[in-house]
Amino acid sequence: MLKVLLLMSISLAPTAGGALLYHLIRTRAHKPAHTALAVGQIPVARRGRRAMAIRRGVLA
Repeated sequence: MLKVLLLMSISLAPTAGGALLYHLIRTRAHKPAHTALAVGQIPVARRGRRAMAIRRGVLA
């Protein structure tokens, strides 16, 4: 019985590995089509406004 189970696991392992590899390839993230910015576009990371610095000596 142990030999039969071992033989079945050896024959099913490549099939399971291949199915997993196929699934990983099919579900991977796609590359963006365009990475360059157009003229006048602002990068997303730089869109937010930063807090302005306050001079404490001038306020008093």
